[in-house]
Amino acid sequence: MGEMARGRLDINKIIVCAVWCIYFMAHFFLADIYAQEREEYMGDGRITVKVTFNYQDEEEEEITLRAGRDFAVRFEVVVKEEFSGYVNVLMQNEGGEHVLYQQKLGTIPAGGSTSCQMLLPMNLMTEGLYLTLTEEDGTVRLERTVPVGSVNYGLYEMTGVFDPAGEEEYKHFSSYGARLVAVSESELACGAQAMDALEIIVTQEQVLEELEERVTKSASGFEEGKDGVEEIVKLFGQDNAAQVQESLKEWVAGGKTLVVGASAGEGKEEEMLNLGLQEKEILQEVILSIGNYEATRESILATNEEIKRQYGSDARTSYIGDSMIGAVSVNSLSDDAVSVQLKREEMGQGWWNSGDSYEILWQERGIDILRCYRVGKGNVLVFAIPITKEQQEVYPLFYYRMVGLVHDNLTQMQLSRQNMEMYGNTKGNRTYLLSYIQTKNAGVSVFPYVVILMVYILVLIPAVFILLRYFRKTKYLWGVLPVLSFFVMAVVYFTGMRTRIVEPYCTYLDIMDYAQEKHFVNFSLSAPTNGGAQIMLKEGYAVRLAQTGFRPYEMGWLNSVYVRGENVLRARDYRAAVCVQPEGMKLSVDSSRAFSNTNFAAWTDLPAIGGALNAKVTASDKVVAGSISNTTEMSFREVYLCNQNYAVCIGKMEPGEEIKLEDCMQSIAWEDEEGYVGGGIYWLLSNIMEEAGMEQRVLYFLIEDYIYENGEQTFIFAFPVEEECELLGDAVNNPGSNGHQVFIWPLEDK
Repeated sequence: MGEMARGRLDINKIIVCAVWCIYFMAHFFLADIYAQEREEYMGDGRITVKVTFNYQDEEEEEITLRAGRDFAVRFEVVVKEEFSGYVNVLMQNEGGEHVLYQQKLGTIPAGGSTSCQMLLPMNLMTEGLYLTLTEEDGTVRLERTVPVGSVNYGLYEMTGVFDPAGEEEYKHFSSYGARLVAVSESELACGAQAMDALEIIVTQEQVLEELEERVTKSASGFEEGKDGVEEIVKLFGQDNAAQVQESLKEWVAGGKTLVVGASAGEGKEEEMLNLGLQEKEILQEVILSIGNYEATRESILATNEEIKRQYGSDARTSYIGDSMIGAVSVNSLSDDAVSVQLKREEMGQGWWNSGDSYEILWQERGIDILRCYRVGKGNVLVFAIPITKEQQEVYPLFYYRMVGLVHDNLTQMQLSRQNMEMYGNTKGNRTYLLSYIQTKNAGVSVFPYVVILMVYILVLIPAVFILLRYFRKTKYLWGVLPVLSFFVMAVVYFTGMRTRIVEPYCTYLDIMDYAQEKHFVNFSLSAPTNGGAQIMLKEGYAVRLAQTGFRPYEMGWLNSVYVRGENVLRARDYRAAVCVQPEGMKLSVDSSRAFSNTNFAAWTDLPAIGGALNAKVTASDKVVAGSISNTTEMSFREVYLCNQNYAVCIGKMEPGEEIKLEDCMQSIAWEDEEGYVGGGIYWLLSNIMEEAGMEQRVLYFLIEDYIYENGEQTFIFAFPVEEECELLGDAVNNPGSNGHQVFIWPLEDK
C-alpha cells in the first residue's frame, strides 16, 4: 500500500515538473510576443504593487490611450505585513478636471496578496495617471506617476493579433493606417469592455479551435481530486480559456469585427487566386484606394508638423500609420495571382455560425472565399484561405485587397463611432438629455412670506407701539423692535425649511434597454454647498464621469485660452471620485461649486421582470395595423411604437391590456409621385407629440437616438406610472431630485 501511494506521489511530481518545464520553455520562447502588455512597479520593501496596462509597449516612456475608449488597469498587491486600504488612479486632466477612481482592497493578511482590475474611460484630455496605494485613513503608502503622451485621434482601426505565433505574419493588416498590436490571453480575459480600443481582431481558425478544446477540457477534465491537478491549479491558477472565449463573443456582439483565416496545413490544395483583381474595376479601385491613403497620409503629416511648430513637439496630433508602399510607385504594384492554400470543406464551423445565415462577400471559381456572419451587432469575417503572409517590404495587391475587404465590411456602429470621435465627441451616454429634466422643486411660493410681512407691519409693530405707549414705556421701543425683527426672521426661516435643498440631489434618465439587455442610468449629482457631496450607489453597476468632449487635435485652438504645460503630475484635488467598496459604490464630488452639475453614466445587466410589451404590426402606406399587449404587472402612462417610417402613440396601458394600433394616434412617412420619401422621425414625432404629457424633448431625442442608430429596427418605448431608480438609492427621494424611467423593447413579431 505504501509503495502504491509513493508511486502515485511520484506521478504527481512528474506532472507538476512537466508543467513547470512547459511553462518556463513557453515563457522563454514567447516572452517577446506580447510586448504591448506594459507593467509598472512600486514598492517599499514591505508592499509591492504591479500595475499592468493593455496594448502598451514596455520600451516607451509614456503610455498611449485612445480618447473616447475604455482601458483596463490591473493591480497585483503583495504584502509582508497585514494591510488594509485602497488602490487609486487619479486621472490628471487639463483645467483641473481631475477624476479619481478608487477600489477598496479589504484586509490582506501578512504574506498574502490580492489582485483587482479597474475599467477606466479615456475621454478627457488626460496628461498623466497618478497611481497610489493608500491606507484606510488616506495615508499614501506608495505612489507613481505614469505620463500619458499623445492620445491617438483620427479615423483609423486599431487591430489586435490574437495568435501565439506572433504578429509578424499579419503585418499587412497595418495597411491603410491601421495600428497593429499583439493581444494576449490575459488581456482578452479582462473582458469585452476592456477591449474597447480594438476595432478588429485577426486570428486563424486553429487558434480558436485550440481555445475551444481547452474550454471543453477545463469543463470536463480539470476537476479537483485528479492526480496532480490540485498542485497545478495552485501554481498556475485555472485555465482562463472560457473567459477569453466569452470576452470574444461579447466583444463581437457589441458591434466589433473578428477576422478568422483558414489555418495552413498539409493535405490542403494550393491554388492561384487574385481576389477579383482580374476585373478592371476592382483593380482600379484597389490602386486608387492605396493612392488616396498615401496622399491623405502626406497631408496629415504636414498638418501635424504645422501643429507641432506652433504648439511644440509634445502637441497632440492626429494618428497616421506607416506608408504602405514607400518609394514604390502605385502603378508598379503586382496584380498577379497568388498561390495560397484553399480550404474546400465547409467553413465557419464555430460559435459564430449558429445557423445557415451568412453573406458571401467574395466568391471565386464557385468557392466562397469570404463569408460574413452576423453576431449580435458585430461581424465575423471568415476566410477560406490563410490570412497570414511572410513579411515583405511591399505586398502584392492580393493582400491589400484582402485587408480592404475587411475594412469595407466593418459594422455601421464602428464607422459611426469613428466619425464621431474625429470631431472630439464620445459615444456611450445621453447626459445631454438631463438638461431638459427639471428638478421637483418648482420654486418658492411668496404667499406665506407676504402674509408674515403684512402681519409684522400692520399688526405686530402697531400693537407693540400701542402697548408700550399704554404702559408709558415707549423708551424701550428701539430695543423691542430688533427683538421682534429677529423673531419674525426665525418664523421666515422655519417656514422656508420645506423648500430648502440641504442634501445632494440628482436628475436622472433611467433606461431599461431590452434591445441590448442592459440597464443604463445617466444622472447628474449636485451638492447644495461648496463642500461637495457623497452618495452610496447600489452594488453591481459600472460608473464613471460622463465627460463627452475632447479636442481631436490642437488645430482649431489657436485663438483659445488654452495654455499648455500645467503641472498636474501630483495633483490631489479632484472634481469627482468613484470608489468601489464591498458594500456598494461610493460616489462623491469635491472641488465643484454649490448647485453645479456633475454628470455620470452607469450601466449593468437588466433586472429580471415578468412579461414585456409585445406588438404584432402590419404597416401599409395608409395605416399601421395590428395590436400591442402588456404582459407585465406594471402600468404605463405613455407608450410609443416607432421606426423610421411610422410612429404610433398608444397612450396609457394597464397590466394585461391589449390595444389595437388602428385606434391610436399615428403618423406614417409619405412618398410623392417622384419617389421622394418625406416625414422622417422629426416630422413623424412632431405630429403625435403635441399631446405627450412628459418632458417632450427627452422623449424626442431618446427615440431619435435609437431609431437612427438601428436603421429599420422598430422599438416600443414605455414610461411607467411609478418610476424608481434603484441605483441612486435615497438620493432620488431628496428634495430637488427628479428624472424619468423608460422601458425599451425591440419589436420581434412583425
